[in-house]
This record gives sequence, C-alpha cells and structure tokens, in this order.
Amino acid sequence: MGLTQEELSLQIGVTPQAVSRWENGTGMPDVSLIVPIAKALGISTDSLFGLESDKYDDSIYIELRRKIEQIEAESDSKADAALECCKFMLKKIYENPDNYIYSVYYVEQVANLSRYVHYDNFAQDKWPEYRELAIKYGSNAIRFSTEREWVERAHFALSWIYIHDGNYAYAREHIEQLPSVASNRLQESLLSQLAGFEGGIEKLEDTYLLNLQHFVRAINKENYYSIQSFAWGSPEKAISYGEWALELMEKFSDIKELKTYCRGFLRDIYRLIIFAELRMNRVDDAVKHFNDLKVEMEKFYNYHQEVLSSDENKSRYNDRSIGFMEVYTKDFIKTKQQEIIDFVMANCPGEAADSFMKKI
Repeated sequence: MGLTQEELSLQIGVTPQAVSRWENGTGMPDVSLIVPIAKALGISTDSLFGLESDKYDDSIYIELRRKIEQIEAESDSKADAALECCKFMLKKIYENPDNYIYSVYYVEQVANLSRYVHYDNFAQDKWPEYRELAIKYGSNAIRFSTEREWVERAHFALSWIYIHDGNYAYAREHIEQLPSVASNRLQESLLSQLAGFEGGIEKLEDTYLLNLQHFVRAINKENYYSIQSFAWGSPEKAISYGEWALELMEKFSDIKELKTYCRGFLRDIYRLIIFAELRMNRVDDAVKHFNDLKVEMEKFYNYHQEVLSSDENKSRYNDRSIGFMEVYTKDFIKTKQQEIIDFVMANCPGEAADSFMKKI
C-alpha cells in the first residue's frame, strides 16, 4: 500500500520497531492487533492468516510467463535474466502477499537462479537472501494453498534449490511429496474409463487426450533433464538419447492435440544436441541440427496459426495453452534461435563454435 513502517505503526498503535520485527521474521503481532492490521492494509483477516482461497487464474500465469520471457529477451545473459526475474517476482509478492501463484512463481525463479549460483558462482551476495525467502514463501504455499498444482510446483522448485545448495536430505523430503508413476496406479488410468462410463465414447476420448498431454509433458521433461546432464558429462549419450527424444516427440505429434506439448522441449533438446555435437567438434552435424530446428519451429508456428484461426480448434485447448500459442510469433522464434546461438558461443568457445557461426 506504499506505507512506511512508521506510517503503519501510527495507524495501529505500535512502534516502528515492532513492525520491523514482523517484517524480518523475528517477531509476530499480538492477536489483538489482527483486526487493526487488516483494516489498515485493506485486506481480510483470513488473508493475514493464509486461509483465504487462492486467487487462481490462468490469465495471471500467462501474464507472468510473458513478463519473464520479456526479461529474458532483454537481459545480457541467462544468469542476469534469472536474477532480474527473481527481483521482479519478489516485487509482485510484496504487492500481493496472499496470492500463492506469485509466491510459487518466485520460488521457481529462485530455483532457476540456483543453477547459476551453483555452476558459475553467480549472484553469491544475493543468494542467501533469495534462498531464505524462497524457502519461506514456498513453505507457506505448501501449507496454505488449496490448489494442488501450486503445492506440487512449490515442492518441485524447492527440491532444485536444495539440490543446488548441496542439502540433499531436504531435497529428498520435498521430492518424496511429489506424485510418482512408480505405483502404476494413477488417476489418469481410471479417469478416461470413468468418463466413458459416465458420458460415452466422446467423453472418453476427450479425457484420454487430456491424459496423454500430461504423460507427454512428463516424458519430455524426464528426457530434457537427463539429456542436459549428459550434455555436460557425456556428449555421446546426450546426442544418442537426444535424437531418440526427438523421434519420440515426432511420433507424439502425430496426434495434433499433443503437438503443442512438445514445442519448448523440442527446442531445448535440439539446443543440447547442438551443444554436445560442438563439444565433440562435429560442426557439420551441429549445423544440420540447427537447420532442422528452424524447420520444426516454422511448423509449430504454422500449426498455431491454424488453431488460432478457428474457435472450434481453440476450444480443444485450455486458456494457458492458447496464451502460449499467441506469443509464439516470428519475433519469438528469432529470439529463441538467438538464445541457442548465445548459449553455444558462451559454452563452446573456440574453433568449433566459430565455424558453426560461419556456417549457419
């Protein structure tokens, strides 16, 4: 609300030092002050206690994704972008302290930053503060959010923060709270059958395709994370598994409702294969993969235009997916291709990278 600590303290009858202690976590307000605080801040007492229902809206998420992509496009490096994204999301939290979408999205940006802190010793001065705030906001979301998606995303992001911080025991605790395919007794295994019994073949097909979208995303993410590690430790395996992952995504895309769930993963897998090829000084192979990627991105663009041109086609996707299609413009494609070039030049300096640049 733009109040200083002193201004808030005057409104509720406490000292500025008391407000300061509440903000830094070393003290808590007396219960008798809850109503005055709520009135002064223009929010409900339920909100102060974290009991208010989540303000969940796909439009919020899409807006945040677009802003993050804008920050990434305007930053000098991936590391700088990660730091700026943390700053941006922290500001959003302070503006909307009871919105767990903002809280969890901040934790995810800190998880992204943790990679650069771990591998590049980047932002060492900011890391302790951002890590502690991420743990605080992520834990609050886990405890109080009523939306399963954001609880699971908080566990997932906190796991990465603890992994890159070397706290593997805490990482495992969060990982164990996430659902697993190991039991082979998943909701998806029965939901399509339930839909079929309740609504017939058409309802079964709709649920079946939705389930497949979830499975495709999970498989693509597993491939991406593992191939990313292989690219640094074993380039040969990165190329082998990467090419298999691309073939798999091509097969997934035979069903048009699954195609959009391969878009970002396909781009990232190509980036890692190109990186691995250059690490092995196979410049021509890297150039071929880059040219193949350009063709595939053009196919995605054309497909998105086809979907967006028809309300009937759009009705088969949720608002979040449509939002991603809308931002997949020609300029977006150029930006993402340039990011791959920047990544290669930053991580594969030398004759191979120079030759790659000349040939593309």
